[in-house]
Amino acid sequence: MDYLRKAIYVIFGITLLGFAGLQFNDPDPLIWVSFYVICALVPLLLVANKFYKPLFWFSVAICMLEIINSAPGAYQYYLHMTEEPLMQGMNPQKPYIEECREFLGALIALGLVAISALIARVKLFK
Repeated sequence: MDYLRKAIYVIFGITLLGFAGLQFNDPDPLIWVSFYVICALVPLLLVANKFYKPLFWFSVAICMLEIINSAPGAYQYYLHMTEEPLMQGMNPQKPYIEECREFLGALIALGLVAISALIARVKLFK
């Protein structure tokens, strides 16, 4: 069971590092690469049985801040999703498409960080 748990942590960490790698062509790569690398540290450190509550809570906080920040754009995309595909180039006339992608990325990152902590059965509130 321990091997399965560690395999899940590795998959989560590699996924988040992969997300970070995809951000190098973004207009603000430093912000997004840092965001995903910080989130990836939570499951990757759990592979070594190390859990740092401050890192976990910081990851949750930056994910929540980004979700809140990009939620209006995600809602705007929701209103236009029958007309606009999510997978298209960046368009200055349609910033809500990029904001929706940022929203989904932050939501996925938050999910992977939270699931990692749940699987590790760490005490978050003590």
